[in-house]
Amino acid sequence: MTITKEKEDYNGVSKEKVYEKLVQIFGSTNISQRAVDLYPYSYDMTECEPHMPDFVVIPENKEQLIELVKFCNTNIIPIVPYITGNNVGGLTIPEKGGIIIDFSKKMNKILHINENMMYALLEPGVTFGQLKKHLDTIYPHLRYSYPYAPPYAGVVGNAILSGMNNLSCKIGSMGDSINGLEVITADGQIARIGSCFYGKDEADKDSWFCRYPMPDLMGIFVNWQGMTGLVTKCAVQLWPNPPYNKTFLVLVKGLTDVAPVIREVGKTDVVDDISAVSTEVVKMTVEIPEPEKYPGEPDFAALFPISGKTKKLLDAKSEIVLDKLNELKKSGKNIIIADVDEFAKIFNLRVRCHLDLPAVLLSLVEYSGLTWFGSYAPTHKLEHLIKNVDEIFHKHNVPSFVYMKIMKSGHYGIFRPIIRYNKYKEGEEERIHTLLNEITEFCISEGCIPYKTPIWMTEKMRKKINTGWLHLFEKIKKCMDPNGIFNPGRWNT
Repeated sequence: MTITKEKEDYNGVSKEKVYEKLVQIFGSTNISQRAVDLYPYSYDMTECEPHMPDFVVIPENKEQLIELVKFCNTNIIPIVPYITGNNVGGLTIPEKGGIIIDFSKKMNKILHINENMMYALLEPGVTFGQLKKHLDTIYPHLRYSYPYAPPYAGVVGNAILSGMNNLSCKIGSMGDSINGLEVITADGQIARIGSCFYGKDEADKDSWFCRYPMPDLMGIFVNWQGMTGLVTKCAVQLWPNPPYNKTFLVLVKGLTDVAPVIREVGKTDVVDDISAVSTEVVKMTVEIPEPEKYPGEPDFAALFPISGKTKKLLDAKSEIVLDKLNELKKSGKNIIIADVDEFAKIFNLRVRCHLDLPAVLLSLVEYSGLTWFGSYAPTHKLEHLIKNVDEIFHKHNVPSFVYMKIMKSGHYGIFRPIIRYNKYKEGEEERIHTLLNEITEFCISEGCIPYKTPIWMTEKMRKKINTGWLHLFEKIKKCMDPNGIFNPGRWNT
């Protein structure tokens, strides 16, 4: 395991003095520099190279963090935000050592739910399970949009990294559903972004309702992987929770025919979400350890959930979806429509993990390693992407795990090849990285834009990115973080 070279001092401040300052800010029980405590923060499930932090701190409030940021900025000490460590991309691995800020333990409060304007104001450590339980218990008429992530994963981290969700065809990524942020900048200032910007010290709890029409500063912090400041509060949109729900399961024969099926159903503008997975993923879900697709089997399975305030509205939406599917059948697409609830009863109740989110998809995490190429993709290229990535998987003798989504009724798509592997088997990480590297190079060449990007991937992207964009990116980073303390190394900074 690679371990960052232990630092004796930071810009002339000894490690002992840093420890004393952290004790002063957080108290001795909320910090550690013991290797046994630091080790879990040094790696994740991916093949990204591990690095040890020098300290971990557990904050209770933003005042502590303001003092920490000022101290770190003066002494050029790296700080890395961390929630529960469920990211896939090495995003919280401390590339330059320094201090891990673990938000999950104490800064994990649901601060406010506004029923009328339908949003939740959250601290960074709030989990999907925590939010769902809170809404189901107190506000059952409201719902959040949950990703394919375990209940213990963080809501705010997913939102500010533009993660996926189970309303993606309707609303897009979670970055689109942020109403407001409270952030600490490098000089220790608190900035509130969005309609919460009124008020010198604190914002009215009912003022976090929208992102516009003031100059939009949100983008300085969304998708920056913690490189521009520390988020201490985030307001995310909620949605009405309709009482009537139904999910269509469609099996598609023909490797690339799933692409027009999900594109056309997305354009009906009546489905909440669209997700499609290769047959190998379905078999993995029903506990086949080394899944293989046989000749004559369907190539993909797609889920189309719909919802309605009334039974009549649900029936109308069902009719629209079925009409579109029958139209696709007549055009020559070989599709089978199934009842997803009956499918789960017959084959394996684990299938419900794809429906009852948030959920732990056990088949994905039953191995020690998990990695992917997650990307926003041009939907007109899905056929080409599916065919070529399937060939790359088979070339490396790895099951072809492909996951796709249609976003915002078809404005763009998600294309995400997934690889699970034994992280501790000799040579396995190198083999899997070779496969992922080949997939990455092909998909980037086709215009896919990776999200939650590891450093080795952004290095490849920089070779294709517009130079003006890169220049502006570097200027903003330098302006927001002149001493390079916020999660240094991300995006090759």
